[in-house]
Amino acid sequence: MIGNSEVIIIAIVALLLFGPDKLPELARSIGKASGEFKRASREAERELTEEFKETKENLNLKEIETKFVEELKGKKE
Repeated sequence: MIGNSEVIIIAIVALLLFGPDKLPELARSIGKASGEFKRASREAERELTEEFKETKENLNLKEIETKFVEELKGKKE
């Protein structure tokens, strides 16, 4: 994690590199990109969770089907 002193150093370097006129625009761009990344991460997590649940349900159904078929075979013999 970045500490306060590191943040201050980064801010000073950014101010020297980009100047006071471009700094607010740069901060907005970084904020927008960060927000988009967070939204994309949440969406990916939601999709993976749904897929995991569906796969788990399908595996449970296959297990139930296998047991059912085994029971039917056992009754025929």
